[in-house]
Amino acid sequence: MLYDKQDSVINPPAIDFQDKAKKEKFDLWMIKSNLLQIRLVSALTGLLYMISALINSLVVSGDILAIMITIHLYVMPPFLFLISLMTFKKDLYRLFIFLLMLSPVVATIGNLLITSKLEDPALYMTELYLIIFWIFTVSGLRLWQATLSAMTTVVVIFSVTYFFFSLSLESFVMHCFWMLAAFSFGFLAAYLLEKSYKEVFSTHEQLTQLAMTDTLTGLYNRAKLDELLQDELNRSKQFHHTFGLAIMDLDNFKKINDTYGHQVGDTILKEIGKIITETLHSTDKVIRWGGEEFLLIYLVKNQKEVLKRIEELRLHIEEHLFPISSTITASFGLTLYSKDDTIDSIIQRADNALYIAKNNGRNCTEFN
Repeated sequence: MLYDKQDSVINPPAIDFQDKAKKEKFDLWMIKSNLLQIRLVSALTGLLYMISALINSLVVSGDILAIMITIHLYVMPPFLFLISLMTFKKDLYRLFIFLLMLSPVVATIGNLLITSKLEDPALYMTELYLIIFWIFTVSGLRLWQATLSAMTTVVVIFSVTYFFFSLSLESFVMHCFWMLAAFSFGFLAAYLLEKSYKEVFSTHEQLTQLAMTDTLTGLYNRAKLDELLQDELNRSKQFHHTFGLAIMDLDNFKKINDTYGHQVGDTILKEIGKIITETLHSTDKVIRWGGEEFLLIYLVKNQKEVLKRIEELRLHIEEHLFPISSTITASFGLTLYSKDDTIDSIIQRADNALYIAKNNGRNCTEFN
């Protein structure tokens, strides 16, 4: 992780949703956020259709009742309950989202079939406007998904009512107006909701970064260490490769703080952070272990390679002109991943190597 990227989380920019990686991460976050909503809303809507079928059986009679019961009891509830159940299988996400987008269209066709048999279709046409609003506000669909579903629904409603319903001009105009109102308010609500989701996601990302970032140096802090190290241990076990772990400690840093003050000491630590990140490869990681100690994770093939990399860093620090008159040096304790290592065991070996380096005169690297 490069220093400028780490430093940026101290004053993190707004999430750029044009960035493909960030957009994909937001999409995954939205999937997790919406699963419960889709599950419950689908189940509740199916239940309401069953209640509607019960009410219809009490107040409606004749041939139209059979159509209502079929649609409100045997078509829509099973369709919606199926979607609700599918949300428990995340690998079915694309399928149940497609069915969720399709469900308002199916409900609309069912409603139009019912209203076409009535002398006064306006009594049941209000359901059409509710369907449009439902798509945008409570369905759990993303804005683009809801818009596509709602537009398809509106086209179906307009086409059927224009060509097959005998509505007066006044009734048809008002019908179109209420469709427009339902679509407009629904779209606005969905747009504002998705915008707020993005803001929440952006804030969540920033807080997550701050929680695992050292505010002084911009490097990862100790809270991030276990995650990074466990990832490398898992990869090494899975793919049978190795990595190097080094603990770096600045020599006699307490003396520097005592002589020049902690403000100068903080400045030096910031410069050390920059020096380390400038020498790292993109796959390497650095963590501020605490105080003047840093932990480095090197993705290397063997001991010789990692020793060479650490020696370059050690010389870079020794030769760097810091804002004090004395030279600053660092000691390193190094180890390589071995089979059956744990986080504690590999850190302990590196720490033991660092102890040896300190006892051997400092400004050197010891391997354990």
